[in-house]
Amino acid sequence: MLDFISSHILSVIFVFGTVVIIHELGHFAVAKWLKIRVEAFAVGFGPTLFGFRKGETEYKVCAIPLGGYVKMAGENPGEDLTGGVEEFLSRPKWQRFLVAVMGPVMNVLLAVVLLTGIYYFKYEEPAILTEPVVAGIVQYDSPAEKTGILPGDAIVAVNGRRNPSWDQFLLDVMTSAERPMELEIVRQGQTIRQTVTPQAKGRERGGYLGVYPATPPFSLLVVKRVSKGKPAEEAGILPGDKIIKVGNVDLIKAGKDLQEALKRNIDTVVELTVLRSDKELTVQVRPYKEGDRRLIGIELDGTQRMIVKTLSLGQAFKEAIDKNIQIIRSIFDILQRLFKREVSVRMLEGPIGIARHSGMAAESGFSDLLMLMAFISLNLGIMNLLPIPVLDGGVIAIILLETLMRRDLTLPIRERITQVGFVMLILLAVVVTYNDIIRTLPASLGKYFP
Repeated sequence: MLDFISSHILSVIFVFGTVVIIHELGHFAVAKWLKIRVEAFAVGFGPTLFGFRKGETEYKVCAIPLGGYVKMAGENPGEDLTGGVEEFLSRPKWQRFLVAVMGPVMNVLLAVVLLTGIYYFKYEEPAILTEPVVAGIVQYDSPAEKTGILPGDAIVAVNGRRNPSWDQFLLDVMTSAERPMELEIVRQGQTIRQTVTPQAKGRERGGYLGVYPATPPFSLLVVKRVSKGKPAEEAGILPGDKIIKVGNVDLIKAGKDLQEALKRNIDTVVELTVLRSDKELTVQVRPYKEGDRRLIGIELDGTQRMIVKTLSLGQAFKEAIDKNIQIIRSIFDILQRLFKREVSVRMLEGPIGIARHSGMAAESGFSDLLMLMAFISLNLGIMNLLPIPVLDGGVIAIILLETLMRRDLTLPIRERITQVGFVMLILLAVVVTYNDIIRTLPASLGKYFP
């Protein structure tokens, strides 16, 4: 248990610390190059945990892990400004712009470098994500089933965008809760146009449609492990058995997964058909309840078909650029929908969420941890470019506004903008921390929180 906790803590420090340090190094390096006096280089906010001073700069790690900062002389309008050349606000606008923009630029460069390295040494991802959208599983009572989507349907267009892959389609569904989606479906050579509205589901209030591929990890039917003393063992089910029917429901033909089929079958004793060494056998099991699920005490095989490639350096760099562009488009799409209130703020995550994902990625392997770091770095860079006071984008927006006005904002206006920025930052911190806490609560407690 201690090893598990320590590995998670180390992965969080590695991911979050690296991303924040690289970001702040961008500001720091340009400020030093321009000979602006840097008073502090900090990772985190609030009380100092530890640090040291070298020359004019104090280097420190602080208690609140919500980012970091580089404190430059004459940076805040409320300071006693002397007008000296070592002060930030005394410098020309182009120099202030370079200092502000270099943090996000470093985050984008880090994402490109990490992904290039991953693609160059070993590129691995689930094969299904890049494949065309063909419905394999259509869950009971889901919006997809109610709309009439059937297993085997090929979804060839979503809201006018043609030939989506599974990763694009699942992202569209997740960000379209309670919002109609226009689908173009090909069924046995016939084109059907259908409108379907995903439900808001789960603590994140993400969109749920109930249609998945007929490949791992969504429709695994092969038994990997049988729990001792559970109904499956008592019925004689063995590892390697493939469960193909629940009662009279053929799971493959009907496009249903095992858990859904067990849940829908209300019989006390359920007949299962299993395939063992190419022979069909029938067994009787007595499912038990755990929450709203009916279980029989088995673990299904989680093996996925993976794409593994080793690319040349040029190909890896191009793949990294393409992937970053795809992620940036997704980020802006989600931000646009957040501002339009088309997706829930429950989808935002903070330090606890980063910690959870870092731990999971570390368990999956070092390349997955680096992939997560690239994604977080790119997110941090893009979010910091938003025109919100206190963030880098706010500083850039003020510089551009003053350039257009051909005069500097007055000190009272600058102070008000800074105050608004701090309030917005605090509210954002409260929202993401609340979301993180709700996600970590057991289901029995989470339902009491709106």
